[in-house]
Amino acid sequence: MIRVYVLFITIVACAVSIFAQIPRHNQATRVNAKSLLDVKIGRFDITDAILRDGLSELSLKNVDGLHLGFEEIIRNKTQDDPRHESSHFTLHIQDKSVREVLDELCRSDARYTWSEDGATINVYPRATTADSSYLLNLQIDKMVLTNIPDPNQALTPLSKRFPEQQVGYAGPSLGNYTYTLPWTTVLENLRVRQFINRIAEHMGPQTSWVWQGGTHERMFTFLKGGFHTVRSAKQ
Repeated sequence: MIRVYVLFITIVACAVSIFAQIPRHNQATRVNAKSLLDVKIGRFDITDAILRDGLSELSLKNVDGLHLGFEEIIRNKTQDDPRHESSHFTLHIQDKSVREVLDELCRSDARYTWSEDGATINVYPRATTADSSYLLNLQIDKMVLTNIPDPNQALTPLSKRFPEQQVGYAGPSLGNYTYTLPWTTVLENLRVRQFINRIAEHMGPQTSWVWQGGTHERMFTFLKGGFHTVRSAKQ
């Protein structure tokens, strides 16, 4: 009888221990996701910059766990210089959080806003927020990915899902963006923006993606780590 009682106590203790670990793990995940926005940036300096320069600077700060997605306002032609059509500003920020830097950047170019989705911070044109025809807002009921080697290849089933939409990508010369192993997964009930976030996040612990180009030549760029603009690459 004593042995049975001891066994019963042992089983209950193990069950309680396992059960207790589940919410702690989930809570830690939520705290980590939330605390990313509270990470302090020691110095953030940009001069005569546009929003893209500011986001590039933020992406290159090596904030642990930062996933950043930027949707540039699509131009009439890819060759058009976005600097001619964008607000220019100078910021010298010290000891401010990622959240405060994002707020300041979007105040500096009020055409843009930002939000969180999972592990990713998305910055996108404010005018597209309620636009149901905008590609990144389109709804996906289910997407099956099989042995996908990199996020670029995940765009093929996306294009097949929305054949009326022009979707392209910038090539491999821009850096390493491949997955460690080919990825097979099923993603359900999400918008295209969320789909892009998920396939970018799978590259690693810190990733960036950019949606850019002209009306008839729109493209995604995926990168592990941060991204450079022509301006930031010269600095």
